[in-house]
Amino acid sequence: MLTTIISSIVAFASTNVDDIFVMMALFSQIRATKVEERGEAVALASGSINKRHIIIGQYLGFGSLVALSIIGALSSFLIPVPWIGLLGLVPIYLGIKGLLKLRNAESDNDNKNFSAAGSVFAVTAITFANGGDNIAIYIPIFAGQSLSENFITLIVFFVMLAVWIFLGYKLVKVPVIANVLEKYGNVAVPIVLIGLGTFILYHSGSFGLLPLN
Repeated sequence: MLTTIISSIVAFASTNVDDIFVMMALFSQIRATKVEERGEAVALASGSINKRHIIIGQYLGFGSLVALSIIGALSSFLIPVPWIGLLGLVPIYLGIKGLLKLRNAESDNDNKNFSAAGSVFAVTAITFANGGDNIAIYIPIFAGQSLSENFITLIVFFVMLAVWIFLGYKLVKVPVIANVLEKYGNVAVPIVLIGLGTFILYHSGSFGLLPLN
């Protein structure tokens, strides 16, 4: 049991290091909303996104990855990583939308905020796309373990995800990071999202599926 716990912790941490930065970018949008309430324009004008949306989206996105991994372990079914990587277009879209809102800086109550469902979907899509290549790692883990060991691994994974969310939230509140986000977050957040989406597309080999020519 101890071996399963340790190996599950190592597997989660090694495949989700970059997710810390994803969550920092997401939680920084909440800080951007607070700046907006003081009368300043914000990157994504995300007045409706909050911690609950981020947490739900993270669990839905990661839960989907785990579910596909279990299905793959049971039936050798696997969605090709490049197709999953196409969800990297979601953060690119959000980033471009944020930059355009900064440029226009218009007060439009109809378009100002994401809906709650839209916020959860965006976080879910980003989480799922960023962890798409994890499926190839998780499948042999689940396939090589007994039912009880897989149950332990699932518990460890979801507990570790809670720890990851907590770390992402706390890191954004570190004074140095918080000050930088407050001063430059309006521009930095959409740029980070565009960079994240581009990295996901590249890392997943999804560019070959796009009609770029």
